[in-house]
Amino acid sequence: MDKNKVEFKYLMGIWKSLPDYPTKSDVVYELSLYLLKDGRPNGEFSYQTFNSAFGGDWEKTKHKTVIEDMITEGIFEETLKSSAGKRWYKIKNNPYYK
Repeated sequence: MDKNKVEFKYLMGIWKSLPDYPTKSDVVYELSLYLLKDGRPNGEFSYQTFNSAFGGDWEKTKHKTVIEDMITEGIFEETLKSSAGKRWYKIKNNPYYK
């Protein structure tokens, strides 16, 4: 993860207290951080990964709407690893990995 590209609000640890939380950039940052800690930097993830990264109740929060928008907009792109039973995604143009 390129630490020089991390936004100031993340360095200060205040992003979760901001009124528009979570934004798309918040989801990308948190998911990138989770994947890094999980040993999959800039790796693939599934819906189950969201449970681990955002908690089991993420679908009852604003996270669900933001994530669904990101999938629809192509920010999260489906990968070849997807099968009939499980879809896998990757962050397209992840700002933390170039």
